[in-house]
Amino acid sequence: MPNTTIDLTQIVVAVIGLLSALITYRLVPWIKANTTVKQQAMIKSAVQIAVFAAEQLYGSGHGAEKFEYAMQWLRDRNYDADKTEIEAAVYELLNKDKQEANDGE
Repeated sequence: MPNTTIDLTQIVVAVIGLLSALITYRLVPWIKANTTVKQQAMIKSAVQIAVFAAEQLYGSGHGAEKFEYAMQWLRDRNYDADKTEIEAAVYELLNKDKQEANDGE
């Protein structure tokens, strides 16, 4: 019996990217409608810090651990962030990294 494995990494990354884009499309307008500009800036900054800290701590991969770390980091600081906000920050981080890589070429 041949041992064949299928690498689904690219498919999973594509699905996460698509879901993040769709969530961002719906979430960002809702947040803007229900918070002040200053509150929006504080929330966005806190979520970005949590995501960047998790990325630095865990490195590549370990998505579930990084997500839990970011959620706990935000809870410890009394932020009520949900999965969609963190996914939006991750999506932004990935796009920023891709843009910087393209600018460097």
